Amino acid sequence: MKRRTALGVAGLLALAGCGGVPRSSDVVSGSRIEADPRVGLLQVIPAGPVPEAGPVEVVRGFLRAAVGADDDHAVAREFLTADAAQSWRADAATTVVATGPDLSLVSQDPTGAVVSITVTATAVVDEAGHYVEQPPGATSTRPVRLVREDGQWRLAEPGDGIVLTALDASRTLRSFPVFFVTAGPAPRLLADVRWFGYDSSVATRIVRALLQGPSDWLAPAVVSGAPRGTSLRVGTVPVSAGTATVDLSDRVLEAGPAQRAVLLAQLRASLTGLPEVSDVTVTVGGAELSRSGAPGADLPRSTVPVDTRLVLLGPQGLSRWDRAGVVPVEGTGPGLEPGGGAAHPAAGFDGSTYAVLTDDARVVRVQTVGGPLQTAVTGRGQLVPPAVDRFGWVWTAATAAGQDPLVVPAAAPSTPAQAVQAPAGGLGGELVRLRVARDGARLLVVARDEAGGVHVRAHGIVRDGAGVPLRLAGGTADLAPGAGDVLDAAWLADDAVVLLVRDGQGRTAPVLTPVSGPSSRLPDVPGAVSLAGGWSDRDVVVGTGEGRLLSRSGGGWIGVADGRDPSYPG
Repeated sequence: MKRRTALGVAGLLALAGCGGVPRSSDVVSGSRIEADPRVGLLQVIPAGPVPEAGPVEVVRGFLRAAVGADDDHAVAREFLTADAAQSWRADAATTVVATGPDLSLVSQDPTGAVVSITVTATAVVDEAGHYVEQPPGATSTRPVRLVREDGQWRLAEPGDGIVLTALDASRTLRSFPVFFVTAGPAPRLLADVRWFGYDSSVATRIVRALLQGPSDWLAPAVVSGAPRGTSLRVGTVPVSAGTATVDLSDRVLEAGPAQRAVLLAQLRASLTGLPEVSDVTVTVGGAELSRSGAPGADLPRSTVPVDTRLVLLGPQGLSRWDRAGVVPVEGTGPGLEPGGGAAHPAAGFDGSTYAVLTDDARVVRVQTVGGPLQTAVTGRGQLVPPAVDRFGWVWTAATAAGQDPLVVPAAAPSTPAQAVQAPAGGLGGELVRLRVARDGARLLVVARDEAGGVHVRAHGIVRDGAGVPLRLAGGTADLAPGAGDVLDAAWLADDAVVLLVRDGQGRTAPVLTPVSGPSSRLPDVPGAVSLAGGWSDRDVVVGTGEGRLLSRSGGGWIGVADGRDPSYPG
């Protein structure tokens, strides 16, 4: 992914939509804050213009005031000309910066002035709430024009969007899951996380995002119950006495009962995540949209393997770990015993199927407990470690650049491997890891380009009606850009991912990074070479080169078992 060094107006003034704190920032002066009892968050109360303030001071006041979203950023609009105050779109974009913007006066005469704004962005959030971290050092400079209006300097060309420091972002922004439904068999609600300022408009923004559809990278892998063109009839989603009322346009009536039930499930799951919403009423022109007779109105939100225990290669061969001890898997054949050459085991959802790398990472073999160890993929050169998805497909790929992922059915591993078509632009270079999310709709890809740069991206998985993987959608922007060399990766819950990263100083640590959101580094783990991701950062298990497994303990790591190459099912 190319660096974003020219964010433009929408980038420079797009700093008010991030809900997480970037990696680091200096302490800066900010606006007065108070507790908002409605949502239990700190809300910024910005100060208005100061009479006779100079151009630089007016621009600085505008940037600070833009943090306050009350009444559609009413205080910030006081710093603008009358025309600009009408046309400025505060929510068009948000840029989060580690430190406050640098301002300098470029020119000034009696009627006009130009102020230069320079920022070093750590993240950009677009109008739909997609949060994209920026590579380290992504700087941008933008001139802003001011004029004299009623004897005071006012911004005539502010540029759409706002700029937030990390401090203000932590006060005002939050992540919100917008739910869609996985395509294919056994549908699940799947969160497409967006970031908005937490104010009285957040319910409206969530519903608008849902009606506009999923993120581009995810769209081919999920469905929505909202027919194309469905919109809010009155433009807002009021919340009263714990009930959010969603009044939709007539277009929603084109949906059949099953599709309508999916939409109702999406809206209910998305809005009841707000603490002030306990129920959702959906209407069309004031008449309630009934759930009567609509199948599937209550869809599950997660997929949990039957056997959630960690799988690893222990002192006695293929084993499971349940935090109480390491237990060998009975019924596994030759090749999975200690010293048998197996590496990187993966477990199926029901705990009866295992896949491993053998023969110096050139063969993937599959075994159902009690059956023989069977060759599944071979003759493709070096392979990435396998993964087993919830539909019973074993995934791997040749590490060479330009290769498509490969899948075979775990129930019939001798079946010739089937290619899953990569996006038109490929997967970014030499493959390091492929990890299927437990929902079966998303694939995490770690690739290394010709220059040695590492790219971590998520792709939607397109399947047929029987769950057979067919192709991958285009990927996200790079996750955790600039974090370092990625040694291993795993999914956690929702859109969270954990990466095992070695930075430029040779330090190794897990890095938590949502698909949409800011990354954060966990404590260092010297000698770490692999990791497993469960359902939260407390479930992360790291394997060392000396064959020791470490688990989170307070602010550090503690040895819990002997073994290597840990992974959780899915």
